[in-house]
Amino acid sequence: MNTWFIVAQVLGVVAMVFEFVCYQIKDKTKYFLMTGIGSLFWALMFVSMGLATSMDTQLSLVLAGTYSTVRNLVFFGIFSKDTPGSKKAGRIFLLVMMVIGVVAGTMTVIQAPDQVRWLHVLGLVTALTFVVGQYLPGDHYVRITVVFYATVVLLTQTPLNILEGDFRWNVMGILIEASKIISVIVFYAIAANKKRMARELKYLKLELADEIAKLKETASKVPVSKLPVAVKIDKLIAKMIRYELKTIASSDIKDVASAELQTQGILDDLETVKSYKEILNAST
Repeated sequence: MNTWFIVAQVLGVVAMVFEFVCYQIKDKTKYFLMTGIGSLFWALMFVSMGLATSMDTQLSLVLAGTYSTVRNLVFFGIFSKDTPGSKKAGRIFLLVMMVIGVVAGTMTVIQAPDQVRWLHVLGLVTALTFVVGQYLPGDHYVRITVVFYATVVLLTQTPLNILEGDFRWNVMGILIEASKIISVIVFYAIAANKKRMARELKYLKLELADEIAKLKETASKVPVSKLPVAVKIDKLIAKMIRYELKTIASSDIKDVASAELQTQGILDDLETVKSYKEILNAST
């Protein structure tokens, strides 16, 4: 374990943090900035790993990291403008990057040692798919393609890609790719939980409306403070507000129209609270 191997692990820690965080981001502009910075540390890690073991087996990864850094930072600039001209420039740049990726990737695959060439071919295919997935709109393409790409790159950090009897594992390199995959799993787990809460919220509002209607019927006869249903309604309202806030995605609030759409549920909740308080005041 020489100095360069240790440096590679340190750089890998920084890259891992950026890589995990970026796959929790929905906004493409912020995503490209974060992943661009992460790719820089990722490339430097491969350089250090090459100096520690064999640059021949790490060369394609160094080029991939450099290519990723430039591509992501340029896309960051393009998506930041978000104009018809910038979108056209983005499509042109994507095509240029694809051509460069095919040419550079093919050359590095040819130059790779015979024993590991198959792994670099697989890496080239998944890398090009990932590049397209990054550019496509929506949350899913980039996350699905990065799982396949990260899996292949993860394998390059094992003895499968280290020759001449050097069976060291680049543990940090493996953790970085694993962090991407784990980040995608976490992203979908959070999304699934929000969908579950949104479904529960609909039934919760129906239950709350029913309880308030019952309370209104009996409020004129019995003091509300003596009704157990009032305590239940308090808890339902608190739960409703919590669910409402948790199901709102801040990345979906981009302008006045989207802000109104996302906050409409809270406004409806406040009307429910107002109606409930009016019943309480009238009873007392």
